[in-house]
Amino acid sequence: MAPDGGVYPLKGKAAAGIILVATLSCLSSLAFLLWGLIIEGPNFYNGQECKMTYSRFQFLPLHVPTDHPNRYRLLKFTDGRDPRHQHFYPISGSLLEGYQTQNTKKSNRNNINGRLLELHDNWCLLPREEIDKNTSHSEWSDVPYPHRGHPVLYVPGHWGSFSQSRSLGAHGTRWTGPYNDAKTHQKIFESLRSGKGMHDGTQLFFKYHNSTDGIEVLKSQYQDDFVMDVFALDFGEEGAALHSSKILKQADFVTRAIETLVEGCHLGDSQTGITIVAHSLGAFAVSASLDMNPHLASKGWVQNVINLASPLQGIPYAVDSGVHKLVQNLNERDSSTAAKRNVATISVSGGLRDELIPPTLSEGPSASFLANLMHDTNATTSFNSKFGMDHRCIVWCYDLLTQIRGVIFVLTMTTDRGMNPSERLNIVRRILHQTNHTTTFKEEVKTLHERALDVKGYAALVSIQIAAPYYLNYLLKLCILVGLAHSHLLRPLFLQHPIKQYEKQKGSMFKAGLEVSISLLAIPSIVTTSSLLRRSEFHFFGWSLRQCYMHECELLLGTTFVLTQLAALVYFIIVYGVGFVIDKISRKIFSSQRQQLSRTFGTMMCYMSMQSLRLYPITCLPLAVGLFVFAGETDVMFVSTTIAPIVFVSLVILVLLKLIFKPTATNIEERRMTFAIILISLIKATYGKFIYAVAMMKGIRDDNKWYNNEMLGSFTSSLLPAFLAIMAVETHDAMTQNMLHWKRRTKSDFDAVAVIGLNKAHRFFLFSNTFLVTWYVWNVFVNYAGDDIVLPLYSIITVAMSYWKCYPLSADAMNIYSAIADDDLSLHSESKDKDE
Repeated sequence: MAPDGGVYPLKGKAAAGIILVATLSCLSSLAFLLWGLIIEGPNFYNGQECKMTYSRFQFLPLHVPTDHPNRYRLLKFTDGRDPRHQHFYPISGSLLEGYQTQNTKKSNRNNINGRLLELHDNWCLLPREEIDKNTSHSEWSDVPYPHRGHPVLYVPGHWGSFSQSRSLGAHGTRWTGPYNDAKTHQKIFESLRSGKGMHDGTQLFFKYHNSTDGIEVLKSQYQDDFVMDVFALDFGEEGAALHSSKILKQADFVTRAIETLVEGCHLGDSQTGITIVAHSLGAFAVSASLDMNPHLASKGWVQNVINLASPLQGIPYAVDSGVHKLVQNLNERDSSTAAKRNVATISVSGGLRDELIPPTLSEGPSASFLANLMHDTNATTSFNSKFGMDHRCIVWCYDLLTQIRGVIFVLTMTTDRGMNPSERLNIVRRILHQTNHTTTFKEEVKTLHERALDVKGYAALVSIQIAAPYYLNYLLKLCILVGLAHSHLLRPLFLQHPIKQYEKQKGSMFKAGLEVSISLLAIPSIVTTSSLLRRSEFHFFGWSLRQCYMHECELLLGTTFVLTQLAALVYFIIVYGVGFVIDKISRKIFSSQRQQLSRTFGTMMCYMSMQSLRLYPITCLPLAVGLFVFAGETDVMFVSTTIAPIVFVSLVILVLLKLIFKPTATNIEERRMTFAIILISLIKATYGKFIYAVAMMKGIRDDNKWYNNEMLGSFTSSLLPAFLAIMAVETHDAMTQNMLHWKRRTKSDFDAVAVIGLNKAHRFFLFSNTFLVTWYVWNVFVNYAGDDIVLPLYSIITVAMSYWKCYPLSADAMNIYSAIADDDLSLHSESKDKDE
């Protein structure tokens, strides 16, 4: 130990060597990032591994009784060559969705005519004898060709479109392009017009009464004639992962759409019901719908669900903690009620080539398959197809959708016979030739990773993993971790004493560079070591240390190191680059703090808070004007559902302005570190709520009253702690300003005064910060609802540290210090006794 209590200082050559190694390491991490984004990533994730499915799609918009007017829609896929639906086109008019409308924004469409198809239009193509079974539907229209197929509902995911269902719809009509040799164009047309040579998958088991051995025979004989009528939901390409409310509202519309299909297709007494195909996050809208409306499954309306590239275990790129909480609750309820629902659920993962969803997260509670194992990859020309397919390709890949169509056909047949979900899934595994597989889905994913490592090599696979967009949320958390570890662990424990000598010898720039270099090497090493320990299989008295979270086990240690170092670079650029420039600009624009009267910490903090709240009307008024102009409603400001969002959004902007534009009196570097941590943590904690509040401000109504509670909860757990932490730091600045004024007046030693009374508190805060950093390091790759707790915890520590730092700067201490400086302590004591 050094005489001053720290470690021995580094020698000049060692310091220069550390800076050189850190620079080379950072350049290597940036090289890996660029290599992945420009070369390896696009080649791996965006290859042409599948044949395209073609169609002449025309979507018919249907009317759905719902509380979401002009936002969500239910549409029916039709092929322009299909004679069954051509008489509906004049009714829909310009509301018809086709090739032309896909490239035209709805707001730019002129001369809108036509209407939504109603139930009485008989858009489900029911024959007259089936309509007459329900006397209340006797007024329904007859259709020229009443030959319906098996109803399939497509549910899009995050930013997904209803038009993604056109390939599935093409397989439903059997018009899939130049690959279909089983049916010629004329045969398909005649079968749809006459109803001969087509069926909906029901009433086929009468030929085989014995066992399931005849299923493969039925599949080979009747699958070519199987017809599906595909319906699709339109969520307006809404980002479901942005906030949990979006998933819940989508789930409500899924329920309304299912009920509309049941009524329109007379499926109340149907044995097979509706098959749902959900893509990506659409799986959670379906799961929430079934959870909130048990009658959908109990009445047999929904018995089979197929999820394509869905993150059933968790959404890796979701920032909002409410989304993680909703997913966790849905998974817990699914595991306890899956057997009672009588719903067969199949999950198909895109594999390693899915750039948004790691394959480990696609494992479902029932049956899970890798897309590259479901179709013949030897028939494709792409080498990368051995590792799966990208996130969007999975909805249009001809070879995969051919298998999906076969799975839907088998599920429909077996459901019609009355088999339970377990029996149906066993038959699906049999037709996919995976009955004799002894490996689990996790083992198949692990094998896929090992194969990719052998083929691509370690360095190339690191660059490929870094290029995946679903690591953006981890980068945000790693930035917070780097700030905590650097400013509250490495800096006070190891960095201040060893490199303090360089500030006088080579300047503050060299000292800051050495400090940053050590952190750029140490923090990624700490995180990588923690990740290694989490995936190690150590056993202590029956307890295993292996606690890696989902796909963290498949994350290469090199990827962990590079990701952490990139996050560290972002953090230090914010602190020493962007923050430095903004601070210089702020000090020129805003006037410096004037001398404040000597007050206690609490009194000064209250005074500073009241001064800051004067900015609130300045931020609230522009929001109100912007809301009025954007929404175009004269009474929107007086609607109860917009008041809370306006207040919330304006408070977020107020806190952000306080974090970014505020000059400080002293210790600028430490203040920028503190505010950078609060800024990144606040963005992560309020990102989803802010987007939801803005949506409410746009006039999007929500009849649920829970949004007020959520905004209140976000205010108390995020905004208020962050604001108090900012005020505590500014209070310290103001009281330090008083100290500087006293120092100039008395010419006393400021540093000697500043350390009085802080030694005992220093150990407590050091322990608290160490515990917080250690906990965050261990859980940085875990997505769960408690992610945002770091903001209130850090804010509390910041307030407490500011208070203890200000203790020697209080009004009473100032009088004592002045008396010491004047060599008149006894005079001060006498005057104090008289005052009492």
